[in-house]
Amino acid sequence: MQWSKLKKKLEGFLSDKLKGSIEIHATVYRKFHDRPSRIWITLNKQEILSASDVTFAVKHEKLYQQLIKGKELNGIPYSTDWNVMLNSQERKELIKVYDIAEKVMINQNILGSYHLYEALIIYSSLSIEEALNSDNRIIRALSMLDRRLGKRRLGKLLFSKDTHPLVVKFYNIRCEVERAKKFD
Repeated sequence: MQWSKLKKKLEGFLSDKLKGSIEIHATVYRKFHDRPSRIWITLNKQEILSASDVTFAVKHEKLYQQLIKGKELNGIPYSTDWNVMLNSQERKELIKVYDIAEKVMINQNILGSYHLYEALIIYSSLSIEEALNSDNRIIRALSMLDRRLGKRRLGKLLFSKDTHPLVVKFYNIRCEVERAKKFD
């Protein structure tokens, strides 16, 4: 989907009181290798959520290397047979650590643009029920700003202590403009 169409559709979902205050931006750094990009959401020109390929890659690699050192993992042993290298236990362990590092980054809201872009595309086709009940915390957070989530229903939402801070942050933004009770 074209970015301009997606942006228009997403900003159309915003609560009337947030229209004009919340903006979604994207850029692609064309002179960089592989053209990394950045997507960010602002509230009154203040960034409230950001996803940058460059930031994510740098911080992910640093964490990945720390985890490798901490677990004292070895590199993939060289072999003339590629299948031996691809199926080695060392490679499998490195892949597990790579995935752990990515999950840690996402939990800390350090995102690559593809994490946010994918969530935005999925969100654009969901009903409000599906968005509120999504396993994706970005989608749930965006649903807090949605006009389809009425003021009465907004006030009835219940959160546990395990609710992701991003969802709570977006909920509190919406409650502030609606003058509803915030979650502590």
